[in-house]
Parts: sequence; C-alpha cells; structure tokens
Amino acid sequence: MNKQSEIPEILRRWPGHTGNWGRWPNDRGTLNLLTPEVALRGVRAVCTGQTIPCARPLETKDPIRDTPTAVHQMLTAGKWDKDPARNVQSASDSIQFRVHGMINTHIDAFSHIGYEGYGFNGRPFADMVSMEEGAKLCDITDMVSIVTRGIFVDVARARGVRHLAHGDSVKPEEVAEAAKKLQPGDAIVIRLGCTLSGGLPPAPESPDKHGTWAGLHADTIELLASKDVSVIASDSVSDTFPSPVIQFCKSPVHVLCLAFYGIPLLHNMDLEALAQACAVQERDNFMFVVSPLNVPKATGSLCTPVAIL
Repeated sequence: MNKQSEIPEILRRWPGHTGNWGRWPNDRGTLNLLTPEVALRGVRAVCTGQTIPCARPLETKDPIRDTPTAVHQMLTAGKWDKDPARNVQSASDSIQFRVHGMINTHIDAFSHIGYEGYGFNGRPFADMVSMEEGAKLCDITDMVSIVTRGIFVDVARARGVRHLAHGDSVKPEEVAEAAKKLQPGDAIVIRLGCTLSGGLPPAPESPDKHGTWAGLHADTIELLASKDVSVIASDSVSDTFPSPVIQFCKSPVHVLCLAFYGIPLLHNMDLEALAQACAVQERDNFMFVVSPLNVPKATGSLCTPVAIL
C-alpha cells in the first residue's frame, strides 16, 4: 500500500483507504497478483473434481425497473426438406445484452467506475472511456483469464437465514475469519442468499434509482484489500443500496474496489449449489475460474464463473 505521505489528496478524503495507485507499472490492479504460483494454488485446492457453474440464467428483463437487460432472437432455424443439397440443417441466433445491472452475472472492468473525475491509478476518467471510443484504458481484456483459489464465506448460513434482508450489509467481522485464510492473489466468494431474494424498487421520492438491495458494507473493503485479494465475488450487486455511507457516495464498494484499489468485482452470481456442496464437504476453498468475453474497449462482460471442488 502507499505510504500516507504519498497518498493522493482525492484518496485521503476517504479515511482508512490508501488505494493501490502507482503500486504496479500497469493498470491491471490486483490482476498482477495472479501469477502461475497462484494458479497452481487453485489447482491444488481441487479434491473431488466436482465442477459447479456459478452464473444465473440470463434474464432478458429487469423485474425491478421493468427495463430490458437482453434481447435474444433467432436468425435461422433450417428445415429439412429431404433435398440432398440441404441435408444438413442449421440454427443460429443473436443475443444483445446490457452488461451492468442488478440481475445478470457479470464482472466489471476498472473503466466502469470513476470517482470525482478519476479512475484507477489516478487516470482522468474522461481519458479512460468515451461514448465514441468505448473504454480506451482499463477495458475488460485484462480480465479474460482469471484462475486462482477461491475462499468461500456463507454469511447467510452463518446468520441462520435464507438470505439477508433488503438493504442489509455484510460487515467486516463477518468476513474476518475467511480473510485470515486469504493469501495474495486469492479470490473471496461471499454468499448473501441474494439469488433467493432480489431487491425492492426505489421509492417514488428516492433520488437513487437502484432501489433497495443487500450487499457488502464499504468497511469490508479495507480488510479484504489489506489481504491482497485478487477478486471480490458475490451473489449480490456488491454495494448495499441505499448506501450506508452516502456521505462518500451512493456506490462505495464499486468506487473503492474499481477506482481506488483496482480489485475486479464479480456480481449477481448463483451460489446456491456451491453453498450446498461446501456445507456437505465441510470445506471453504476451491479452484476458481472466471473467463469474461474478450471484447476490446468493453467496460465489463457477462460471464460464467466456475468453482472446481
């Protein structure tokens, strides 16, 4: 971490957070921690070979805001008319989707979020992304091959509930034991039970369009960042909405991870099968693989994270 005297003024406005600006000679943030040794640590975590996909089925509509999130349409669906020239049939389709949102499983690039005009490493946010050129810096292509060890913490199970209440937050003490097991480059995977609960629409008078959702409290990020976690993944939207630290911003987890520390955020996972397997096998670690689409200049990507137990 940066020494206090070296912390940019914009970071000092948020007490307790030093960020990772200038720590590495590139803009890849904690992806720099994903060394071959870290990948092998993930491989060594495999015991049974059980493979669990952790993505939700693609939703084409946001049920809270009543807006489309994806459009899936067929392009061809060939029929067999027994003509030898047409004895092979084919079908094809097209999917157009919105990357960021509260429903579908996706990972954020650092170009997704800025804070007071700056993105990760102190890059002016206007230099990182534009409507004409997309993400000119810090796009999703740096994140297309994440292989590491995942450390699992089931907050909902620990509380004895099916899911956290809308607007509730995961506190630092609830991830403290799991954080003790983290080694540099590990991913932490946090279950709130949000796959079972969703969110609530915003009140008519609310200035925040996001509504009410369970998520992580901003105070968890300093703890996890101090452990050099490479990825923070959950079945939630990551932030708690409305923000419990609105004096700083409405989406503090996004800001701290993406703009301050350079930690990729993975949202809206389905962790129900993984939670059950970890409970039955009495374990909390596994190989964790994330492969976003390789889309130059994109600010994020839908993905299917995979846990290999």
